[in-house]
Amino acid sequence: MRELDPILLTSPTVRSGTTLLQRLLCSAGNTLVYGEEVGKDLDLQLQVLAAREQVYTHQRAAFADRLARVLAGGQDDWLVDLMPDIDGYLAALRQGALAGLANCRDHAAGVGRPVWGFKYPGWPPPLMQLLQRALPRTRTVYVIRDLGDTLRSAKTWLGLKADADTEAFCGQWRDHVRFMREWAREHPVLLLRHEALLAAPGDTVAALQAFLPIGAVDTGLLARRINRSTEGAETWQGARPYLEPTPLTAREQACVDAAMAASGLE
Repeated sequence: MRELDPILLTSPTVRSGTTLLQRLLCSAGNTLVYGEEVGKDLDLQLQVLAAREQVYTHQRAAFADRLARVLAGGQDDWLVDLMPDIDGYLAALRQGALAGLANCRDHAAGVGRPVWGFKYPGWPPPLMQLLQRALPRTRTVYVIRDLGDTLRSAKTWLGLKADADTEAFCGQWRDHVRFMREWAREHPVLLLRHEALLAAPGDTVAALQAFLPIGAVDTGLLARRINRSTEGAETWQGARPYLEPTPLTAREQACVDAAMAASGLE
């Protein structure tokens, strides 16, 4: 398997503008950014892989010893944990864990879009570390949106009502932003402010094109607000492409202000 080089399009939390940026990147004729189901599958596979790597690495000597004894004729023993060569077995597990992503790469290339990746808002720090270890050529575009706007949208979508829910949401945003600001110092990460994309799209697109080998994009997409699908029978809010954010209470705004101050963002 050739080394994979995906784009990870992510953010501190959901409702941060990753879908808007996904649409913008997909408007480049050479680029295809897949959706969140790909990210969910990779999330699961990376966590399983990491857990099994830990088990097999920790017990490597015991597995090797049992295999050697069986191959030498010692079959009259407890063989429940008989394993093949651990290095080869782990290499096969890694290949299997990344097979879905390899298919994404091959599909994108097959339709003439060799620059490829996936979006997954709220990708957590531990998974960022697992992804970088498995795929060191990953390039991350990290969208940071004003937390107040993010929370207003999340209230509409997620129905956040309890103070604990708001505090958890703001805490995740704060902690993920802190982590990524440090992570970006030593890894290929483009920190992109959502507000800058809307206010000065030319500058943001130029930064994207300097970071990724993408072609020309359609900035006209930025004028159309879409935050839900209008296809099928989604009728709980009617067939509208955009749901208005919900205002914040004074307590929620205080939580936002504290989290933004603690994030270190200017």
